[in-house]
Amino acid sequence: MKQINKFFAIAFASAALFSSCSSDNDDDAINIPEGSYTEGYFVLNEGQFGNIGTSGVTFIGEDGTLTNDIYTTVNPTSPEIGDALQHVFFDDNNAYIISGGTNQITVVDRYTFEYITTIETDLTAPRYGAIANGKAYVTNSNGWDDGSDDFVTVIDLADYSTSTFSMKVAEHVIEEDGILYFANGYYGSGQTITVLNPSTGDTVEIDLGDGNSPNSIVEEDDAIYVLTTNFDGTSHIFEISESSNTITDSIELSAYVSSPKQLNIEDDTFYFTDATTVYALDLNGTTPTEVLTYTSTSDYGAMYGFAVEDDTIYIADAGDFASTGTTYEYTLTGTLLNTYSVGIAPNGFYFND
Repeated sequence: MKQINKFFAIAFASAALFSSCSSDNDDDAINIPEGSYTEGYFVLNEGQFGNIGTSGVTFIGEDGTLTNDIYTTVNPTSPEIGDALQHVFFDDNNAYIISGGTNQITVVDRYTFEYITTIETDLTAPRYGAIANGKAYVTNSNGWDDGSDDFVTVIDLADYSTSTFSMKVAEHVIEEDGILYFANGYYGSGQTITVLNPSTGDTVEIDLGDGNSPNSIVEEDDAIYVLTTNFDGTSHIFEISESSNTITDSIELSAYVSSPKQLNIEDDTFYFTDATTVYALDLNGTTPTEVLTYTSTSDYGAMYGFAVEDDTIYIADAGDFASTGTTYEYTLTGTLLNTYSVGIAPNGFYFND
């Protein structure tokens, strides 16, 4: 679910230089395995909280062909995928589907969607995941109070054994060059980024300033970009150097938008949303422009999912959270390309490339 009421603020952070693990050789040939879901993208359908069987995954192929509920289709006798599906993350061969309602992660082959296993240990309201050095790191909201009891589950992908460590206000996490970046904030709580080198266990906390709560985090060209909102009405995009773990720039958005979220980067351009409007901002610019506004009748599910990939804008609308949701594809200039009827409460897009 996406409704949380928490408050926690972290006042101190430091910066340090981390040594990054080596990345894959760009000259190596990439051989994509054959499978029914090799070319296209997945839509994660959250479903209804507490109602197993209402969640699922939709696949939309590069040719526009839509297939709903692919997990059940491929795995009719396998364990349920859970409810309140929250996030999907990948390694080279597998997809990991987080269920926040049933405290589990379902592992499938990312190209065939065939069931592999279910991880159920050391998970309490799991949120987001990323992979580094053969291990998955999954944030957990735990008791849904002030964020002080949040934690991260570490999964050894060789045998799916688990362990945990504490992290306050643990939410979004991304990986870049073997380093993990955690956004410690949600819905007004928290104001830091935690940088973890999993090879050494060293961490750095970067303070974003009083009340600047991160709601999304992305990476581009050796920098981390964090979108924040504040109860005082201000909002910012912060640039963080990956080499020094320090804030190197910031842009204030308050004059243009009231509650921006869902930061993406495509072709040296920021894209983010506010209500049912999509905005674009040049990576070196200061003034965002409106790209498109779409009409939604949903009380709480407008712009429930958002992504920008391969020169296309993707929007998910959850509707009434009880029946079919809708996704839209737009050009980067706001022209509607396609509309799809998907599962209940679509909340995210995941690209199988």
